[in-house]
Amino acid sequence: MSSIEFLIDENVLGLDRYLLSLDIKFKKIGDLNCPKKGSDDPTVAKFAKKNNLVIITNDDNLKKQCDILDVECVFQDLRDFAKKVKDYAELH
Repeated sequence: MSSIEFLIDENVLGLDRYLLSLDIKFKKIGDLNCPKKGSDDPTVAKFAKKNNLVIITNDDNLKKQCDILDVECVFQDLRDFAKKVKDYAELH
């Protein structure tokens, strides 16, 4: 398995239960020694950069902060979900 470790943003916290079964290493906003829930985007992005974590989020503003600070980020929002639904509909 990869040595990559992720930081799950608080807006996708339910994702952790699925990542556990995939043996993926992660921390969550609100965990001990992580930014607390409600932390601003620059704080979260700087924490991830300092700790070499890849952020998982669906927050446009956090994604922009990651771009500014050159922080790796896995981003998916409702636009991506809508595209998947459209693609599925076109196949069936």
